[in-house]
Amino acid sequence: MPAERQVRMNVATGGFLTRSGGVSGHKAVGTLYLVMAVLAGLVGGSLALPLRAGQAVGGAWMAIDHGALMVLFCALPALVGGFGSWFVPLLLGAPDMAFRRLNLACWAGIAASFGLVVAGVSTAGAMMLWCVAMLGLAINIVATALNMRGRGVGLGAMPLFVWAQVLTAMMMVIVLPVLAAALTRGLLAGAGADVAARALRVFSGPEVGLLLLPAAGVICQLVETFSGVALRLRGAALGAMVVLSVGGASVWVHDLFATGLAAQPAARPLVEQAVMALPMLVLLVAWGRTILAGRPVFRVPMLWAVAFMAMLAAAPLQALAGGGPDAHALVLPAALFAAFGGFYYWIGKMAGGAYPEGAGRLHVALAVGGSIAGLVPGGVMAGVAMQGLSMVVFVAVLAVALLGRRRVAGNYWGAGARTLEWTLPSPAPRDSFAGFMVGGAGA
Repeated sequence: MPAERQVRMNVATGGFLTRSGGVSGHKAVGTLYLVMAVLAGLVGGSLALPLRAGQAVGGAWMAIDHGALMVLFCALPALVGGFGSWFVPLLLGAPDMAFRRLNLACWAGIAASFGLVVAGVSTAGAMMLWCVAMLGLAINIVATALNMRGRGVGLGAMPLFVWAQVLTAMMMVIVLPVLAAALTRGLLAGAGADVAARALRVFSGPEVGLLLLPAAGVICQLVETFSGVALRLRGAALGAMVVLSVGGASVWVHDLFATGLAAQPAARPLVEQAVMALPMLVLLVAWGRTILAGRPVFRVPMLWAVAFMAMLAAAPLQALAGGGPDAHALVLPAALFAAFGGFYYWIGKMAGGAYPEGAGRLHVALAVGGSIAGLVPGGVMAGVAMQGLSMVVFVAVLAVALLGRRRVAGNYWGAGARTLEWTLPSPAPRDSFAGFMVGGAGA
């Protein structure tokens, strides 16, 4: 790992676009993804309020449900597009993504599909555009990891955050063409709306893996940093991510293609649940071993990590016990917890300003409490109120951090933060690693 003095310091540190390498720089595009995720989260939250209250929602909002809106345009763009575009190059010592203009084009495609969905225009067509854009983003991430690594950063040395991004991208390459093919068939048959609704239902299978993989990568960063030690059982954790990537891409096949076939074995649902649950159990053990081996410091990002782990542990337990909320109702909040953890962890590196610790802890308490209350019978309205307040607090925290009245150092988390982005000043300057040779596949 290069020392801080090795990083090029005579770089432009002016306005945001200057620091980010222009509008197509990976930092600028990553920020655009995060902005869109925040907007989609606010729109999805406003849609959830009447739905949770049991009121009908008419008009354009019926084109796509609240859960799909949050997954497609909030959670995944934040975890993969936002954090992936921002930090995959930084953690690899790369100057930018492999295809920087493609990165901007993919964001534009996802933003356009979000606009079409909100406007109620051709849900199937918007979903087709979303599939193409996310597929381009996935290819870009894989190409960056294979060909843009800094000298000395081999595949085995890549942080698990980067591995999680790559495995998520590879899973997208498997599942998105299938989803796009189903949507294309519906459009050609003149039944786009019905096919889009059915495709979104069957997409809920691989959707779990697509949410959990990048979220797990963020949690690995948080647990290592705030425990002060390297991740324990790293090989097992990486293997679990591989199983989750490959297995998660297969859990929808019976839903999409088995219509009209003979009855499947009764053990199949148990096997599919095991494919998703066992890798996450391995990751939970690895995170727990790491926390016990170190001296954990429970700052706001670590509190989000603990909330993610608690929600993750509850999902298989309630599935085995039967009844209770569906596992998907637990996975989406867990993924959003990981996204918030990543925001609090990296906001100083992205914007240069510190977040208020007290307000961040209040945000955690309201969001977690609201999610739990919303799953308890009779607590729906209390949960909605708490989650609404949590978003108000988050917007206030975001404003304080962006104003940057209290600046942060290059490595404001201390000795526990060991990855390459912490060798840079905060905010990360333009062309952060332009002075280093790219090792590529031979590194």
